[in-house]
Amino acid sequence: MDDAGADLCPHCDPYPNKASHLHEKIENVLFPLVHFFINPFEATIKNFPRFNEALKNFVGNGVLKTLLICGVLKEVGVEDSDDGLYNRSLVVGRAARPPPPHRGIEIKAIKFLGVGGTNNFSIGATGNKNFFEGLPHITMGHTSRIDFDDKSKFKKLLEEHGAPHARGDVFHTYALALQYVQKSIGFPAVVKPRSGSLSKHTTCRIKNEVELLEAIRIAKIISNEFIVEEFIPGDVHRITLVGGTVVASCLRKPPNVIGDGTHSVEELIEQKNKDPRRGPINKRNFTLHTIPTSNKTVSVLASQNLTLTSILANDRKVYLHDKVILGCGADIHDTTDTMHLDNISLFEKVGALCAEPVIGIDFIASDISRSYLEQKCAILEANSLPYIDMHHYPVTGHARDVAGAVLDHWISSQPSQLSTELAATVDLPRI
Repeated sequence: MDDAGADLCPHCDPYPNKASHLHEKIENVLFPLVHFFINPFEATIKNFPRFNEALKNFVGNGVLKTLLICGVLKEVGVEDSDDGLYNRSLVVGRAARPPPPHRGIEIKAIKFLGVGGTNNFSIGATGNKNFFEGLPHITMGHTSRIDFDDKSKFKKLLEEHGAPHARGDVFHTYALALQYVQKSIGFPAVVKPRSGSLSKHTTCRIKNEVELLEAIRIAKIISNEFIVEEFIPGDVHRITLVGGTVVASCLRKPPNVIGDGTHSVEELIEQKNKDPRRGPINKRNFTLHTIPTSNKTVSVLASQNLTLTSILANDRKVYLHDKVILGCGADIHDTTDTMHLDNISLFEKVGALCAEPVIGIDFIASDISRSYLEQKCAILEANSLPYIDMHHYPVTGHARDVAGAVLDHWISSQPSQLSTELAATVDLPRI
């Protein structure tokens, strides 16, 4: 079993974050002070969105261009073997390369002195060059209409427009949170930090007051404010929209192994980890990751009266983690062709509310092939910089060329002359 280290946070598993969380604690002190001084200015310039975006674009591009000229930053080719680049961006880089589709676009990674990891890129075509973060539509001056990181604001948006969501609210104290659970949503419940990702410090299926107190303690380690919401059973799906249209859907399942009546759980994990599509958690250029054997693995198995040395009966499936994030070795299953038309319509309406070129929606439901009107379900979160590579590397089902759709949408959004020149070279992919 891997030794995660005594100084690592168990609530961030499988990501190796320090238990002290010094970074988050400093943010909890500094950010309120910073916002106190800059909020009036931001509120003013937000009334002039075009000026706001142009200003950010001018400053961002100016700084990048200056650092590139000075050689502090360097542009390097986007290579599949570069484990400093997220697969989310690599799939876009691949889609831009000839042979077909011949998009005639050059994408380069911008790195400090040309080495290390990065999430910043340049994209060029017919002599023009722009800079973006992660995906082409996130330019240096890009400002999202919705603050996707603020789960409370997004939840209120869903509520205002009648979209299915998990009832919940933001709290600072245990007393108020308990009162809300008792009077409004009941147990089981979920507690999570107001902002954050990857299910860090999130507790699900809270059954009583004692567990609620502990869940709040865990959330407040990294966030002064936390969300308490109703627990909704079901599977977590990721739906991606490009240009307001649903282009792909996939189901994420917690890491698991299936028994053969011969091998132990640990041996089955080792066999599954030999899949060349799976890479270590620290390798960004993989979508699927190997399944770690940590203290969490042991505790999840113990809850099923199993150990790493247990031999599973033939065809028995055993889950090894309580999260569905890819870093813990979760599986991806394509569900694009099984989505109910009502659900597609719902996702596209939510996408229109968000008004972003590319949106990733997390949706929990027992069966995505059934209408959302006929089952208990909820839209959990939305992301303007989604990991579109999930759709490219499913364990089962068809791979979906979402990166191609993102690039073609970017091409169509360029100034008319450039868009026409690029479109003439593109063999449009099928989704």
